[in-house]
Amino acid sequence: MIKQIKKAVRKSQNIVQKALAKNIDYLYEDSPCNKLMAELEKKEDYANYQQYTQFRKSFEKKILKVANTFSYVRMFGTLYHFNRFRNLFSLREACTDHTGLNSRMRFSLDIIKQYFPNAKKIYLTENDTAYHKNIANLNQYDVVTSIYKPGDILHQDLTCLTYSDNSFDLCLSFEDLEHIPDYKTVIKELYRVTKPGGHVLLSAPFIFENDKTITRATINDEGEVTHLLEPEYHGDPVLPLGILCYYHFGWDLLDTFKDAGFTSVKIVTGYDINKLILDTLLFIVAEK
Repeated sequence: MIKQIKKAVRKSQNIVQKALAKNIDYLYEDSPCNKLMAELEKKEDYANYQQYTQFRKSFEKKILKVANTFSYVRMFGTLYHFNRFRNLFSLREACTDHTGLNSRMRFSLDIIKQYFPNAKKIYLTENDTAYHKNIANLNQYDVVTSIYKPGDILHQDLTCLTYSDNSFDLCLSFEDLEHIPDYKTVIKELYRVTKPGGHVLLSAPFIFENDKTITRATINDEGEVTHLLEPEYHGDPVLPLGILCYYHFGWDLLDTFKDAGFTSVKIVTGYDINKLILDTLLFIVAEK
């Protein structure tokens, strides 16, 4: 009964907040820096886009001021919601549109359209999520999904996939790698199940300035975790506490993909102010 009341209150609050959505068209300005999709092969490449980075950050400061007051905004007629997880807020994860996809997810769809127009069979390491529903609704892909839940019919362990070699044109893994201690085996498995000429598109916490990956925690064969840094937990739909982050990756992650056999590995970064796709967004694009 109490849960139903709370749900009804939240629904009413959302209705009111949507009605009060702030129109932010006035924040827009014409500029060649309003949109970016760029490839980076080494750390120094990022410096070539400082003009874009500074423009984006200046725009984001204006957005964040509005977000402190309004949960919903409208830009060019589109409604956006500034979601919060335990009062944590980042434009990368929080700015969702009517599809329920945040900046990171929407940017990944732009990458897929531009880089992989001929992909047919796709492996997505999630199921029954907003992202899954959006990519399935495009009706141009044969999408195979999985979850990590032993005993479930869709269960897959990314360190030991059950799929045959050379099964997929495109493998999609978003915000998984940092939660798997043996992440190098995951990359080898993604290579194995990707078709020759196929690709992996992957996102994970990545620090542009770092050459080397930071290990935040380790785990032994008995399942005992040792924290090397302050524990960091990311939002998880199953675990109330969230899920432990073991790594913040650096540029050596690209070498791990190459060591697994991928012939071409790069980072694709960018944003789109026109669609409020904001924050520091980057994806690994690896070709087999």
